[in-house]
Amino acid sequence: MLELSGLDGSAPGTPAHTGGELQTLPTPGGQQVFTAPAVWHDLLFVADDGGTGAYRISGGRLKQVWSNGTPGTSPIVAGGLLYVYNPNGGGVVAYRPSSGRALTTLATPPGHWNSPIVVDGHVIEPTGDDNDHLLTGSLVIYSTH
Repeated sequence: MLELSGLDGSAPGTPAHTGGELQTLPTPGGQQVFTAPAVWHDLLFVADDGGTGAYRISGGRLKQVWSNGTPGTSPIVAGGLLYVYNPNGGGVVAYRPSSGRALTTLATPPGHWNSPIVVDGHVIEPTGDDNDHLLTGSLVIYSTH
């Protein structure tokens, strides 16, 4: 967590400095975070290769609200639900954002760097592994319609 007023505002060509760090905390699964976080109301969602979790600012500090051991790519919040793709085991897990309670897992194959797309009552998951360098792919589409 950073304090915006403490960030480097040095002019180009002057020595760079860092500052404004207020807090460092572990990730949900203790792995490096290569994913983009998601924000819903007052919650911040983070996933890594070892877990998924939610954080809230309290007393000027980030506090973990919940976490689990389910790996994930970039979390998506839509329609009041949190969707996280598990690249290791496959599947898109739908959670209640405030509690982290898993509601369902939509079956998909495992993959790499895939994140769910949620739009208009549909959950769409690209499949495959970008490291395979394939020129084709597929989508798994779930619909409430």
